[in-house]
Amino acid sequence: MSSQLNTIINEAQTLTPLEQVELITAISQLLQGTYKLLQTNTDFWEPKTLEQYLKERQVRTVDNIFDFAADFWPEEESIDDFNKYISQQRHEDRLRN
Repeated sequence: MSSQLNTIINEAQTLTPLEQVELITAISQLLQGTYKLLQTNTDFWEPKTLEQYLKERQVRTVDNIFDFAADFWPEEESIDDFNKYISQQRHEDRLRN
């Protein structure tokens, strides 16, 4: 962090909470103007709609849920073993917290 930025931050800490909010607002407006000038693809101040994202990403709809099926589960392991493992892991996580 530059010494100029450190100085500004130190000075901002001496302001009242209302003055700090006014400072943040002023900086936000400055940044908003800067980003509008740059006309970036991902404009923070004017987020894209869901339809725009879908059009850009060319998202296809799911016609068949079985398209997501995967054959990766080992035959020798039962779903009960899996559920038991998940339960154990959750219990251990709770003990850690």
